[in-house]
Order: sequence, then structure tokens, then C-alpha cells
Amino acid sequence: MAALLIKNIPPRLHELLKQQAAANRRSLNSEAIMVLEKAMEPEKPLAPDGGPVMDLSEAALAALPGEVADRLRALRNLRESLAGRKVDFEAWQQTARDSRR
Repeated sequence: MAALLIKNIPPRLHELLKQQAAANRRSLNSEAIMVLEKAMEPEKPLAPDGGPVMDLSEAALAALPGEVADRLRALRNLRESLAGRKVDFEAWQQTARDSRR
């Protein structure tokens, strides 16, 4: 396994890492690896409301009841059809509010 030596760590950063390692019951080395791994993970896409994007793959849908899977497939198809378009979510929400009146 490769080794990494980090020099000139600011004292405050070193102390914070030590505190976090203690809180997570890890060694300083293990905590540093966890922090680096988390920092290197690809960003997960977020929905417009800031929540996670739901997995709508066929594999994920296969585990759901039929009617739920069918509705989610329809949503996936809609999302894919809108992928290249810009959607004004505020206007969309206003239209939805107006249609409920």
C-alpha cells in the first residue's frame, strides 16, 4: 500500500483532525484516509429541491410493487425527455398552484 507524508499541517487543522478521529474512534491516520476518500467521491446529483436524485434504473424499479414502478418509470421518461431543456421551476410551480384553484 502506498504511503503519504503530509508536511506543514496548520496546527488548528491538525487539532481538528485529531478531535474528529477521537470522536469517530479512529486513529489519526485512519481518519485522514476517511476524510480524503470522502473528499474524492464524485458529487452526487441533487434534485431541484436539494434532495438526492432517486435511482430510477430498471434494477431499482424491479424491487418495487408494480403500480409504484410504473409511476416511477413514467417520471423517469419525463425527466429524460426534459433533460436537454431548461425548465423554469418557479413558473412551473406557479402554473401548478394556479391549476389547483
